[in-house]
Amino acid sequence: MQNQQLNHYRVNLHILSPIHVGTGQDLDPFSYVIRNKGLFIIDLVKWIESFPEKDKLESMMNSDNFANIRSFIAERFDLENAVLCSIPVDNPNLLKTYKKAIKEKDPRNQVLISPVMRNEVTMAAYIPGSSVKGAMRTAIANRFVEPARVTSQDRYDYNFKIFGKINEDPMRNLKISDVSLGKSNTAIVEAKEYPLNPDKPLTPKGHMEVALSLSHVGKPFVFPLKLSMAPFRLHGAKVDPNFLLDSLYRFYATKYEEENLKFFQPQDSHEVQKGIISMNKVVANLRTNETLIRIGHFSHVECITLDKVRSPKTRKARGQFLPWGTTRTLANGIYPFGWAKLEFLDLVSNPRPKKDWSFPVVDEEKDTAKFVPETPGFNAPYETGADVERKKDKPVAKKSVSPLEKLIRELDIVKPNDMGRIGTIIQKIDALETDAEKTSIAEAIRNKIGPKAFKKHKRKEYLLELISKAKK
Repeated sequence: MQNQQLNHYRVNLHILSPIHVGTGQDLDPFSYVIRNKGLFIIDLVKWIESFPEKDKLESMMNSDNFANIRSFIAERFDLENAVLCSIPVDNPNLLKTYKKAIKEKDPRNQVLISPVMRNEVTMAAYIPGSSVKGAMRTAIANRFVEPARVTSQDRYDYNFKIFGKINEDPMRNLKISDVSLGKSNTAIVEAKEYPLNPDKPLTPKGHMEVALSLSHVGKPFVFPLKLSMAPFRLHGAKVDPNFLLDSLYRFYATKYEEENLKFFQPQDSHEVQKGIISMNKVVANLRTNETLIRIGHFSHVECITLDKVRSPKTRKARGQFLPWGTTRTLANGIYPFGWAKLEFLDLVSNPRPKKDWSFPVVDEEKDTAKFVPETPGFNAPYETGADVERKKDKPVAKKSVSPLEKLIRELDIVKPNDMGRIGTIIQKIDALETDAEKTSIAEAIRNKIGPKAFKKHKRKEYLLELISKAKK
C-alpha cells in the first residue's frame, strides 16, 4: 500500500491521571541528589571539574565503595553549580528511604527511580508519539476483531489478520508527534499495587517520574500534539479521524467504566474515589470531538489487548495459571496510571447523549488534598546525618569542555564492569558532531571494558561500525 498525502489535524492532550513512559533504565545513582522534597538531575562531570579538593575527590571516586561515593556526592554537591533540571518529589517514603541510604551508606539500598523520556539538549520531558499511536492502534484493531475473524487463538498474530503485511501496514498513514511536557510538569511518585480484595495491603512497586495531571494536582494539564493522517480502507471501512475518534471512545470509555465498577466502588476505596472525582466528571462530560485514551506503563492488560482475544499468561501456582486482572497499580496508592483526554480541535464539538455511568459524577470534595508541585529551591537546607564534612565548596575557574572530552571524562570515572553507566554513555554518542569524535569515544569504550567483555557486548556491532569509519 502506497502512502497517501497526509492531512494535519490539531489535537490537545489533556492529562487526567499520572502518565509514565520510561526510558527502560533507572536513574544512575550518581546522576541525581534529593534535597528539600526535590530530586535534582545533575551533571556529575561538570561538578567534578569545579570541585576544589581534587585529591580527595579522586581518592573517593577510585574506591570500590559505591555507598560512600553516593553519600559524598549527596553531601558535597553544590546545587548552584551543575543542575540539569529539578523534579518535585511527592512521596514521603522516597524521601525517608534516600535519607536513610545516605546516612547509613548502605550499598543494598540503591534507591532506584525510573525517569520519563527527556530531550537531552533541553531536558524537557516528553511523551513519545509512538506511545500515543500504540494506544490508538489497539482501539482501531479492537473494531476489526470480528470483521477480520480474529479469535483467541490469534493473540500472537492478530496484527497480520487485521492490518496485513508489515510492509503494507495501513497505520503508516497515521503519524503522531511527540508531546513536550516542558521541564517542570513532572513529579516523582511511588507505584503501589492495589488488590481486588480491599483487606489486603498495598504492595510497593518502585518509584517513578510521571507527568502531572488533573487528578493528581487538581488543575488542567493540556499539551498540543500534531496528528497527521491520510484516510485508508480496512476490511471495508474508511478509517479517518472521525473513525479513529469513535474507536477510541468505544474502547477506552468502556474500559474506564469497567475498571471503576470492578475496583473502585465507594465502599471499598474511599481514598481512590476522592482521587478520581475530577476525572470522573471529565469522562461523563466528554463532547463529540473528545475521547479517552490510556497511555504508558501500568495501563493494564485490558487496555493493551483486544476484547474476545485477550488471554494473558500469568505466573503459575500449583500447576495452574493464576487469574489475571485482579490488581491495579496506582500512583501513591490513589491515582490510576495513564488516563488522558484527546480533544480533536478540527472535528465537530457537540454534547454527547446523556448516559448513566456506573461511577459517581459529583463536584470535587472540599477536603480532597492535592499535590502542590513546587520548584525545589537550590539553597534549601538539607542534612542527611552522613559522616562527611558539610561546607560550601568554592568553585574553581571553569574552562570550556568539548562534548567529546566530557564523555571521555565521564568514561574515566566509570568502572569497566559498570555496563549500565557505559550504556548511558553509548546512548550519547549520536549527539557528537563528527565521525572522528564518535570513533574516538567508541575506541575509548572498547579499551575501557577490555577485549573479552567487548566481544560479548550487545552494542559491539554499533561501536565497531563507528571505529571502522576512521579506517575508510
